[in-house]
Amino acid sequence: MMISDLSYFEKISENELILGGALLAVNASVSVENGSTLAITDVEVTNKGKVTKATGTGTAIAVGTNPLADVDVYYLGFDKVKIKVRSGSGENYAFEALKIKAIDLPN
Repeated sequence: MMISDLSYFEKISENELILGGALLAVNASVSVENGSTLAITDVEVTNKGKVTKATGTGTAIAVGTNPLADVDVYYLGFDKVKIKVRSGSGENYAFEALKIKAIDLPN
């Protein structure tokens, strides 16, 4: 069967939002030439009604020769975002810890 008249279908504008949402990602990276490393991340997103809440943590620890520790956070679509970062380094250690809380309210 071939349909030749499609004029009755509704057209959707490119600017119309079909699906909405918010994105949160936490990435921890570490490197060391000779020693020990630890990289941990955790993200939790909940949606109750029309409100989306997200929390995330990231920890990066490097102990040894030429240590590097970094935690990155990526977010999109949240109305309120609070980020706390702690970091430090020395001759044979480096660490970074990050906590994020975000909320997306209904329009």
